[in-house]
Amino acid sequence: MSPRLAALLPDLVRGVRAAIATVVPFFLARQLQQPELIWIALGGWLAALADPGGTRRVRGRAMVAFLVAGTAAVLVGMVAADSPILAAIVVAAVVFATSMARALGSTAATVGTTIAIAGAIAAQATASPPLATAGLFAVGALWAVALSSVIWPIWPHRPLRVPTAQVYDALARYADAIAQATREPVDWSALAREHQRPVRAAIETASSAMVELRARRFGESPVGANTRTIFGEAEAEFFKLIGYAEELESQGATPADLAVLDELARSYREIRDQLITRRGGTWKPEAAIDVIPGRLARELVRASRMVLDVSRDLDVLPTSPASHVPTPQAVHPDAIAARDALSWHSPIFQHAVRVTLAAVAAMIIGRIASPKHAQWVTITTLAVLQPYLGPTMVRVVERVVGTVLGCGIAIALIGTVNSPLATAIGMFPLAVVAVVTRPRSYRLFVLFLTPVFLLVADHWHPTLDTLFVRMVDVAIGGVVAAAASVIRPSWERARLPDALAAVLDADADYVTRAFARAGRHELAAARRAVGVALETAESSLERMLAEPRRLQHGAAEAVLLLTYARRIAGALTALDEAHAAHPASPPPDWPPAVRDYVVAELAAAKRFVTTGATEAPLEPPEVDAVLARLVHHAELVGRVAKPR
Repeated sequence: MSPRLAALLPDLVRGVRAAIATVVPFFLARQLQQPELIWIALGGWLAALADPGGTRRVRGRAMVAFLVAGTAAVLVGMVAADSPILAAIVVAAVVFATSMARALGSTAATVGTTIAIAGAIAAQATASPPLATAGLFAVGALWAVALSSVIWPIWPHRPLRVPTAQVYDALARYADAIAQATREPVDWSALAREHQRPVRAAIETASSAMVELRARRFGESPVGANTRTIFGEAEAEFFKLIGYAEELESQGATPADLAVLDELARSYREIRDQLITRRGGTWKPEAAIDVIPGRLARELVRASRMVLDVSRDLDVLPTSPASHVPTPQAVHPDAIAARDALSWHSPIFQHAVRVTLAAVAAMIIGRIASPKHAQWVTITTLAVLQPYLGPTMVRVVERVVGTVLGCGIAIALIGTVNSPLATAIGMFPLAVVAVVTRPRSYRLFVLFLTPVFLLVADHWHPTLDTLFVRMVDVAIGGVVAAAASVIRPSWERARLPDALAAVLDADADYVTRAFARAGRHELAAARRAVGVALETAESSLERMLAEPRRLQHGAAEAVLLLTYARRIAGALTALDEAHAAHPASPPPDWPPAVRDYVVAELAAAKRFVTTGATEAPLEPPEVDAVLARLVHHAELVGRVAKPR
């Protein structure tokens, strides 16, 4: 299976779930001639769109938040719907609050947008009793939550876990072949050709899967971060295993070397099993690393044991075993962004004000230009208005084009299908494809969404006049959104290098301050700077991955850079907090050579992302087990700047 298809499968399952959550209540509403049941379909559809994927905990939190806040928004909106002034005030309050949720991350931003859309629809619907309507909406949302978290959960990172497991399987076979070659005469060149090529092919496949999956996912999660870490370690292990094989070819193998190769093969297979089944064995090596002869052997064993630990707990980001203090990633920078968003100068606050004013303007214009479907203007404005003018204009065009073509599909469906069952069957694949295409093509999402939305919103009897009004309303909402967006358009690909450079600079500053024994407040400020820079770069990367494919070069390097820059900060935080937990003990002796090496690797990576310049590899210093993780992550960061 190709990486692109594998990355698509979780979205296909999500699409089927969304179609079930929407089409089943739609069919019942039409079959029973109960139009009010359409609110169940609407609640199920919007809840399905708010589903962020990931672990049950992540899905549950997001969808329960949508269930509670969305139902409240519908209830308040229905109560205020009879008064245009009160409705505008309610919509403004709901839109501003949900727009500020963007400070909590991309998942909160998606959930907030769907809540705002639900509130805008309710505030402009006057024919239904508020309490009953809100209850039906809650039933639909609860139905979608049950489908997502109980009946049919999916594992969105499996498309990366499986090819990464195949890399480790190939590494295990390579380690076995090296061990066998030390026992009997073989052609080492033939061995390299036979086993290095499968490892390299598996790495390339996993790399493609990583980029494809990252392009279809918004925000960060422990499983995704840990799986990418494991993949990055696999490539580093491969290079070191090649060097180790060359050492054994020239110097011969001792019983200790054979023990190392045996442990590596068993560790790689255990990692493979953990990634594929999440229920691997309990084998754990016991030999002390310090007694292993040879630097390469120690580095291979140390890294393989670390990866083995991570693979057994993919849902938890690593912390310091001694201090149990979370790393900067565990204390997510979204919390920092939430505090900063309260400032008037915050882009999040400014965007919240802008989208609130745009929503109120869309309500007023919609009531004048399209009294029967005024909510369509507001929905379009909320859906297409982005913090940047460029993405907003792209979405406006895609929304208009997709709506026109989607209305054509609706005309064909209305003209050829009459029975409720046939209509539901026709809607089902449209809803599935809408969800599948949503992460990568907003135009296709709108194309397949439009006929479903028209049938749901117009009580399954839209006319040609309704279709025309829909196209006009979408165009009006797009104009309002474009007028509200004042940021100069530009491609994110041009901004990403600066965002990555800021992360590397923040990491280097944190390393320098930590080795200089800076005070606690100064170190906390340095960590905060790293967290903010990482969040900014992650958001920039996500926007770049939504751009045309020709602008996505360097995405794999950017993903790994962010992963290991975060790990450097995490490793340093663990060291700091481990010492802070025992203030009476003398400060640890950290050699300046370690600081210089880490800062040099960060600087080399910065030069690469800003200028494209590659540099010769640096020789990492010999360190003890305490500093090994920091040096290792710095080596992986610097690897992107090395010629391949």
